[in-house]
Amino acid sequence: MKITEVRAFPVGVALDEPLRWGAMEVNSKGGIVVRIRTDEGFEGIGEAGFSSEYFSTVGPIINNQLGPMLIGRDPQDIAALWQEMLDATHMWGRRGIETYALSGVDIALWDLLGKVSGQPVYRLLGAAKSKVRAYFAPSLKAPHLVVEEAIQAVEQGFTAMKLRHGPDLKAGIDMVADVRDAVGPNIDIMVDANMAFDRREALTLARELEQLQIAWLEEPILSRSLTQYIDEHTWLSDRVSMNLAGGESLLTRFEYLDLLKRKTFDILQPDCTSVGGISEAKRVADMASSWNIDCVPHIACSSGTGIALAAGLHLILACENAPMIEYDAYGGPGWDGLLASAPLLKNGFLEATDAPGLGIELTTDAYGRFALQALPALL
Repeated sequence: MKITEVRAFPVGVALDEPLRWGAMEVNSKGGIVVRIRTDEGFEGIGEAGFSSEYFSTVGPIINNQLGPMLIGRDPQDIAALWQEMLDATHMWGRRGIETYALSGVDIALWDLLGKVSGQPVYRLLGAAKSKVRAYFAPSLKAPHLVVEEAIQAVEQGFTAMKLRHGPDLKAGIDMVADVRDAVGPNIDIMVDANMAFDRREALTLARELEQLQIAWLEEPILSRSLTQYIDEHTWLSDRVSMNLAGGESLLTRFEYLDLLKRKTFDILQPDCTSVGGISEAKRVADMASSWNIDCVPHIACSSGTGIALAAGLHLILACENAPMIEYDAYGGPGWDGLLASAPLLKNGFLEATDAPGLGIELTTDAYGRFALQALPALL
């Protein structure tokens, strides 16, 4: 079997109102789809990066460099292809935007391998479980709206949720307290501060949240370097009893080495679409397991294709130290017709199916309905 095509293209839909996560604001939901085809008629689907907004940089790397490297190669040689792609970008990025590109190709290769073998990816990785608890992740908005959405989430079957904390320290703490009052003591609440504070402010925040029985606080300290990221969050970890989570923006397992050695975080959050694909995310999760650290992979809520969610689901189902999955609160093209069947919540859990690969297929009109750029060769 040989690869005959590797192609990346952006898909998305406009939003009626923007969604906010920390300093990030998006006016559309979508992602970069990666499609790999073979001479035997198999097709694998992946996603690269957190959003379709990265296509201008990620897309050309896939379409003009990494993709042509793989033409004529056996798609089942995932480890060899992964290493060659990493080596090919060594001199001009190594752990930058090119890792997003590599990630999307890797995910598509795993989907393809599952379809060739007739097995779901989580079984190929070594199944640890068949379902995982999902948590609701609303965007940053007016506190009363967050409370309303939290109540609705509990009614839908969620038993956990992650709230976004804005730059106003007191307002954010009050919002979390209001949600706690609204949903009661039996719902797990996590808080993502999106690097909004210095370490003193983060310490104040963490000590206030400890009183509200928060399951974890995510990346509260603004950091401009990996050294600062590790040092500052380790400083915080040594001063509070609550769990800290982080690592969603780190790329490849090599950036996690000192983080693990210092035991900076209690929960690591690699993202399949950026860290290096399913292959590298599994390596990070296994490294975390050896240090008795949980792994709850990041799922970019700015996407909404359902592809990244499927990749994260299969990774988690193959990891004994991955207790939860982030679930997109607002849907997107994956639920509106991009995919024939998007992952769906059942009683607060996402469950595996026996469908081969990632269990996803693009609909026949996906390109025409959701493509953000005219790509005649894809239609």
